[in-house]
Amino acid sequence: MRRNNVDLAAIGALVERTRADPGAARLRKRVEGVWNPREGSPQFTATVAHGDRATSLQADMAVPFGGAGLAPDPLQYMLFGLAACYTATLVMIASMEGVELGAVRTVAENAVDGARSLGIGDRPLVERVSVRVTVDAPVDDARLARWAQAAREGCPFAFTIASAVPLDTRVERA
Repeated sequence: MRRNNVDLAAIGALVERTRADPGAARLRKRVEGVWNPREGSPQFTATVAHGDRATSLQADMAVPFGGAGLAPDPLQYMLFGLAACYTATLVMIASMEGVELGAVRTVAENAVDGARSLGIGDRPLVERVSVRVTVDAPVDDARLARWAQAAREGCPFAFTIASAVPLDTRVERA
């Protein structure tokens, strides 16, 4: 059964598998990309596998940071990922509660200070991130607030932003 374009049978099956085996809910995601040094082309390209398909994504640094504006910049992808993840989590919660939704619109924004990236400052790189979802739903404000909190706690992207998630980085010789 689908509600709000969410496959409730798939979610139910995952819930049952996870009750029997908590590891069933663990997923590994991977993005592997290459830098393109050719002028006139987006600077970074990655092919992302999803289900039995793959999509090629391209990014260009923001124009003031040396990009040419040929593709979204990495922070726009970050905001897209946050908006998509938070919204999907909220819609999943509403769907599992049996609520049919009308229009759902999301705005994700951030305030960035690039001075540190340029080596000329030490202020925080990202000053704030916000997500605002407008939902056409036959529910009261208390339920909307509960959904908002549950989405904040259940969205992996929001969790990553709001929590001190370990980050492992390294640069290796080719």
